[in-house]
Formats: sequence, structure tokens, C-alpha cells
Amino acid sequence: MEKKAFIFSILTAIIWGLAPAFEKIGLRGKLDPYVGVVLRTLPIAFLGVAGLVALGKTRALEMVDAKSVIYVMIGGFLAGFLGQITFYHALKSGEASMVVPLAAIYPLFALFVSVLFLGEAFTWYKLAGILLIIAGITLLRL
Repeated sequence: MEKKAFIFSILTAIIWGLAPAFEKIGLRGKLDPYVGVVLRTLPIAFLGVAGLVALGKTRALEMVDAKSVIYVMIGGFLAGFLGQITFYHALKSGEASMVVPLAAIYPLFALFVSVLFLGEAFTWYKLAGILLIIAGITLLRL
């Protein structure tokens, strides 16, 4: 793995590890999970648009093909909306220390989709990863 990719991956893990703690605290009150997702999305939308303007990338929007836009929007709908709503419902009713690791098994499903629909190779290392994920889920259930 490239050094830059490794560093950004670790930073992502740290950030994603911090976020559920704040979200769990916010969901402890009378906040409905759906409303929580909407509130969570507002700064993302605002900062996203502000960033496009500040970085001078608004012209880049003109270059994007419709097919790419549709697929990225489907991914955003699935992960950023539906997935976030289901995650918030789980987080509101369960312990963050159990919900987050269980929700974090999504690479297992991404692996299956990638192999079946994207034609990516299935290797012994990936099989070992699947077995470790299953072992982790089993340990959480004990």
C-alpha cells in the first residue's frame, strides 16, 4: 500500500472512530434518528459546497458525465442516507462498543460485491479476512 493511502486510511479510521461517540451522545436525548441524519448532513452539504467554491472546483462539475453522477449519488443514498439511518437506529438502541464494530463489517459485503459484480480477484488473503471478520462477529455475540 502506498504511504499516502496508508496515512489517509488511518486518519479515516480515527475520525470514523471518534464520530460515533459524539453521535451516541447526541442520540441519548429525544433526537429521532431520522432527524439526526438530517442534522448530520447539513454541515456536510454546506462545507461541501463552500469547499467547491473556495477550491475553485465548480467548473469540474461541468466535466462530470451523467453516468458517474448517477452511480455516485446511488452510493451516497445507500451509505450516506439509508445506511446512516439504520446506523443511528442501532446506535440509539444499542451500545456503541457493540454497534460500531458490527456495522464495520461492511468490507465483508463490499468484498462479495466486488468479486461478483466488479470482477475483482478472490484470494486466500481475502478468504482469511472473511474468516477473521466472522470470528470477530462471533466474539462480539458472546
